[in-house]
Amino acid sequence: MKETMLTKVGRYQFVAEPFHCDFSGRLLMTHLGNQLLNAADFHSNDRGFGVKYLNTINRSWVLSRLAVEMTEMPKIYDKFYVETWCDGARHTFTSRNFAITAEDGRPFGFGKSIWAMIDTQTREPADVFSVNDGLIVDYVETAK
Repeated sequence: MKETMLTKVGRYQFVAEPFHCDFSGRLLMTHLGNQLLNAADFHSNDRGFGVKYLNTINRSWVLSRLAVEMTEMPKIYDKFYVETWCDGARHTFTSRNFAITAEDGRPFGFGKSIWAMIDTQTREPADVFSVNDGLIVDYVETAK
C-alpha cells in the first residue's frame, strides 16, 4: 500500500439555506441528498479517483443505491458536516458511508451508498482498480 497524504475520511461543511428548507424550517431531504453527493464528489476528487479525473480517461461513477437514515434534520441556517469514506471496493463497485453531524458534533443521521464505475464510451462496467494504479485501495478499508 502506498503512503497517502490524505485521511480516509473527508469532512465537509454545509449550511441549511432558507430556500433548501421546508415550511417548518428543516432541511429538505432532497437537498441533504445533494450535499451527500457533493461530499462524495469532493472526497473522491481530492483523492485522485473522482469524476474530474475519471472523465479524462472515459470513466465515471454512477450512483446505484443510496440509503439515508436521519433522527433529525438540520434547521434553517444550521451549519452541518458530512463525513464520508469508502468502506469497500470490488471489481466494478464501491461502497461509501456518510455521517451527518451538527456543528457541535451531535449526529443527525447516517447514509450508505453503492457506486458503479462505467466506461463512458461503451457504457459497460469498468474496473475500479485500473484507475490510477489502484489508488482507491489506499482509501478503502476492505478492498478485495
